[in-house]
Amino acid sequence: MDEHPPILVLVTLQRACARLIRRGMDMALQDHCPLHVLHVVVNNPQPPSEATIDAQALDYLYALAGEADAQMTVLTADVAVTAMAEFASQQGIKKIIMGGGEQASGIAETLSELLPGVQVMIADEGD
Repeated sequence: MDEHPPILVLVTLQRACARLIRRGMDMALQDHCPLHVLHVVVNNPQPPSEATIDAQALDYLYALAGEADAQMTVLTADVAVTAMAEFASQQGIKKIIMGGGEQASGIAETLSELLPGVQVMIADEGD
């Protein structure tokens, strides 16, 4: 087990998430700890033609995670925030970095409730 718990960066399939990975990398280097990047795909009852994953964006994020020496994981789940919390708990995460957005504060609040003692940070656009 690492002396310092890993940092978790939550990403969506948007190229703008690159800034989150970079921020996580900076924090991981500063804290001398591993970095994990997580994307959760919500199970969707729509036909596959309508529920597509942006492969280019995913490849881009995987490449960035690799450059940041981070492990990237993609999970599927019925409830994204539950999967995020379970993953964080299993990995011994103590810091979570996520982007802003219309649902960010609700997700951050839920993660904080599900993971007592874990610091959940919402990165501003300017970060």
